[in-house]
Amino acid sequence: MNYFSNKVLWSAIVLLAAALAITAAVKLAPLINPQQEISLLLNTACDLNQGACASPLPGGGKVELAVEPRPIPVLSPLALRVKVTGVAARSVEVDFAGADMNMGFNRYRLIPGKVGLFTGQATLPVCVRSRMAWQATVLVELGGKRIAVPFRFETKRH
Repeated sequence: MNYFSNKVLWSAIVLLAAALAITAAVKLAPLINPQQEISLLLNTACDLNQGACASPLPGGGKVELAVEPRPIPVLSPLALRVKVTGVAARSVEVDFAGADMNMGFNRYRLIPGKVGLFTGQATLPVCVRSRMAWQATVLVELGGKRIAVPFRFETKRH
């Protein structure tokens, strides 16, 4: 009986230690092998209120962002469409931030559809200003890299 109790106790200790080691490995993996983030320059020539905007990716490929309806309203549902061509995107998120005012966390994960097409919905918060400059940053995950592609637009409160 004593031999059996010791065997069960040691088995439980080994299983607990293995579970802790696996949990630690999963939690520490981003610190050991961090994801490379590449931030591209802002494409100032394009206005999302006028139509879709595109930006080339380093090493080839392109990201195109479309937001509807136009002009882009606040406090109304927005349809987001991101088309990624020339590279295989694993996931896409769009992060909305005030260009010169903190508007909180406004990041939306898009749903993959046809090859390279990601869609979703978002809602922009209202600002106390009648005009608000925004930056929509498309975050494209490609394997071990995340590419941040910024676009600017302005909203007007009526």
